[in-house]
Amino acid sequence: MSYCSKCGVSLSATEAVCPLCGKRIYTRPVNTPRAYPLTCEAVPLSSSRTALMGLIILLFPALCCFAVDILEDRFISWVMYIWGGEACFYTYVFLPKLFNKPKTSLLILASSIVTSGYLFLIGFLSGSGQWVLPLGVPVTFMSGVMTFAIYRIINIKKASQLLKSAVIILSAGLFAMAVELVIDMYLYGAPTFGWTLPVLLPLVCISAAMFYLEYDSELKKRLLRTVF
Repeated sequence: MSYCSKCGVSLSATEAVCPLCGKRIYTRPVNTPRAYPLTCEAVPLSSSRTALMGLIILLFPALCCFAVDILEDRFISWVMYIWGGEACFYTYVFLPKLFNKPKTSLLILASSIVTSGYLFLIGFLSGSGQWVLPLGVPVTFMSGVMTFAIYRIINIKKASQLLKSAVIILSAGLFAMAVELVIDMYLYGAPTFGWTLPVLLPLVCISAAMFYLEYDSELKKRLLRTVF
């Protein structure tokens, strides 16, 4: 059933004129194609265009902060923190958009280098950059290695989720021990391994239990029946 577009009265399929207001009714034949589609297909932005838009968006607060810093201090001071943070953010988020199939290892390496550069900038601006090279840079690159290791573990197709989780948990404990080693060498000149042992030992026990559960199919089935 159709309705008059002028007065809203209901019309039959055979009426060519509205019986109430006299407006002529135009009907489209059933098999006539539409002049426009029912749905509009969204055209995605290209990766390079997304990266360019991200650069433009980040330039606006960078220039605003630069103007405020110049007007307030008459020289460039705190705005360099903003620039460094935005450079890191652009590298983390928008740099992968510049490549069709970016290599994860190169992206993580670039992120580690930019982060280390930002730490050097913080140390330079604060006047106390002695900690950057022996402490900040090693922890940054170890974090990059840990991130890449987790990425590779997750993408192993032949391994089960339980086995992947066990390896990641064990890797997290070893990463915590490596971080404390770097901190101890910077602060005391020798490893102490204080706070990582209470972290590492439970993680080793959990990962060992998950390894055992992975290769004991009967125990795994009983546990699944008990839980679910």
